[in-house]
Amino acid sequence: MDSNQLFKYVYAKYGLKFKPIVANNTDTYILTSPVTNKYFAMLSRIKNRNNNSMAVLDLKCGDFASTIRDLPGFMEPVRIKSAGWVGAALTNNHYDEAIKKALDFAFKLAMNDQKVNVAQDQYFYIPPEKEEQKYQAQPIKPRDKKIIHKEKSLVPDKIRQMIKLYDYSILPIRGRAKNFFIQGRFMADYEDHYDKFFAFKRFFPSYHDMSVGQLRSYFTWRTKWRRGDYHRTSTSYAYVYVYELLNNIGVNSPEEGYQRLVEFEQNYIEKFDSGMQPYLADWLKDYVLYYDLGKEKIKTYFQNELEQDRDNEILHSPQKYSATELAEVFAKKTSYWKASKVIQTHSELFAAVLKCAWLELLNAKKYQLAYYSTFVARPKVIEQSVFKSAVFYPKSKTPITIQIDAIRKYHYQKGRWFIHLEEPVKRQKTNLNTFLHELDRLVREKFKLGRAIKPRVIDQAVLKAIEQGIRAYQEQAEQAKIDQVKIDFANLKQIRANASVTRDSLLTDEEKELEQQEEQKAVEKQNSAEVLTQNDYDLSPDEMFLLISLLKKQSWQTYVKQHHLMTSILADSINEKLFDKIGDSVIEFDENDQPQIITDYVEDLKEIFLKG
Repeated sequence: MDSNQLFKYVYAKYGLKFKPIVANNTDTYILTSPVTNKYFAMLSRIKNRNNNSMAVLDLKCGDFASTIRDLPGFMEPVRIKSAGWVGAALTNNHYDEAIKKALDFAFKLAMNDQKVNVAQDQYFYIPPEKEEQKYQAQPIKPRDKKIIHKEKSLVPDKIRQMIKLYDYSILPIRGRAKNFFIQGRFMADYEDHYDKFFAFKRFFPSYHDMSVGQLRSYFTWRTKWRRGDYHRTSTSYAYVYVYELLNNIGVNSPEEGYQRLVEFEQNYIEKFDSGMQPYLADWLKDYVLYYDLGKEKIKTYFQNELEQDRDNEILHSPQKYSATELAEVFAKKTSYWKASKVIQTHSELFAAVLKCAWLELLNAKKYQLAYYSTFVARPKVIEQSVFKSAVFYPKSKTPITIQIDAIRKYHYQKGRWFIHLEEPVKRQKTNLNTFLHELDRLVREKFKLGRAIKPRVIDQAVLKAIEQGIRAYQEQAEQAKIDQVKIDFANLKQIRANASVTRDSLLTDEEKELEQQEEQKAVEKQNSAEVLTQNDYDLSPDEMFLLISLLKKQSWQTYVKQHHLMTSILADSINEKLFDKIGDSVIEFDENDQPQIITDYVEDLKEIFLKG
């Protein structure tokens, strides 16, 4: 029976409809009594660890809830953690009738304001008491010896021996887990085929808490389970089986124990009892660490912690990450980032400004404010037992330290974890929202974006850091604008050659002859002139020729044409190489686009290049 079939059944039988617990909510529905208007059933759509959706029905069954919970098809309630409620997963059609009967009982109970109406109820009968009856002492007959002998004969020798193994001399705090481990190892391979079933309910259950009938019921269920016959049992039996695996009872290696736990999660918890999921999730984390199952399994079970720690690492050391990565963390940890239309419209600008402002804000010495540890997160060490809330006996083990990531690590010593992590401060989200609001307000003001918004109360040191961060961004933006375009000189020679070929193809024979005569004269004149090519400024011979020609006011055009050079590129290169010496450009172009030495630097250049 799925949720839709349940809706139809309820409407057809009672004329009632499930209603969302909150408007437009499609995950949780309630069914209310038309008499008291109180809800007696709750349907929830939840996701298991594999991200698969499943429907769970919680029913208010009053004093009979504990009895119903031990019946096949039922479990602990998922949403309502109360003794008077039971849960049922709508995944197994085999239990549809049982769930319907429980729903009928919950409905009748709700119609009678949680009082069992004997006249109308068809499921339970409570006989009336005789008010005038008086107690009279009567002798209790001793039990028949044959019955006692028969009962003893029903206790298998293995179970009898296991019971005797319990050591009462050990203090209960430690003895409970140690006795469980010793008895469990003794019964690791035991199988039973008991034809009766005794329910069992106990917090932190162990073998010592069970009667003989319950022990036989458990071992019979375990025998079937190990053979692949998966069916529901009392929740306390299920926990005992998990405790065995946590202690590596009945397995040949920790890896096999891990596989059995995963198998149990898939075939029992997800099908019959999702209430066990939070406990097993925590125990699996401990399991992969305690038994050292490797980094890959750590990544599998610590996904949320790794993601949280990475976010904290980005906030703590933003210089190692991009502006986009920092913005993504703020989008997750705050509500303001996505709510601000101006930020969403100008997301790239705000991401860049955010990084500048955040880097500035983390400069504690400058602003006398430890912002991260005060308003975001601070280091903490949590101490807890290994496999918390489970019956587990820690064997002798050398202290170990396991580094989960840059922030989180687990240190094991004497059966306990010492977990080093970063804990979010109280009101972390509010603090980050306030910071973003002020950043948004000042960016709007400085860059003329959107409408102005009112300031919030914030530490003046934080405000100064934001303002300085905005100025830092503006300086970076200005610098980016004036950065010179880098020219790839590697391809310049080929460009010149191609241009020369194109030019030559356009000249007539007469023009070519005249050009050759002019070039010959220029070469003769050049050979007769002494050109300084050695210099301390890494100027090329072509650059030296142009510079000296301009200083001496000699012709340079023929040389440039003959060597297929571009005057503007030569001038730019000279300016760049002499900038450190002169502190300014030395060549400029006049209105006719002809190069000339800037008057202020003529004498300095002559002193450098024409003397000595």
